[in-house]
Amino acid sequence: MIFRAADTQDIAQIMTLIAQGVDSLRKQGSPQWQDGYEPSRQQVEQDIKAGAGYVLEDEKVVAYAALIKGTDPVYTAIKEGGWLGEGPYVSIHRVVVDKHKTGKGLAQKLLRHLIAVSQQLGYRDIRIDTYHLNIGMQKAIINAGFVYRGKVHFPIPYGDRWAYQYLIE
Repeated sequence: MIFRAADTQDIAQIMTLIAQGVDSLRKQGSPQWQDGYEPSRQQVEQDIKAGAGYVLEDEKVVAYAALIKGTDPVYTAIKEGGWLGEGPYVSIHRVVVDKHKTGKGLAQKLLRHLIAVSQQLGYRDIRIDTYHLNIGMQKAIINAGFVYRGKVHFPIPYGDRWAYQYLIE
């Protein structure tokens, strides 16, 4: 299994994974990533161009996520909790795993790689969120060492998310 920066040649495979993720969430009864609010090809292209897209590869791309630098406006309005620390942070978004590989710890493995990259980039604060019905992602987030910090809201339908943080000591 290879962890690496995503490149433009990966976009078609990443978009296939996102389509699988949309379908999987729908089947779970989750409104997350539904009705046109899934990650777009343009977002993935921007991630890759900015050097923020990462993949796990096992003969083909089996997982994808974006590691976004800078303040996320949604994260500044956390409710029912709060972030620890006020320094610079990175956010992990658009995590998706091949539907044929779910349940094998790949999301957790991807998150741990992203934690290592964050540390190499000089960040000690890493944030992530997910919809409350996305149990698989919640497990991966917690198993990777993140701690629940409260709730954030994206300005989209069903935009409420549970927010988590990982602090590197």
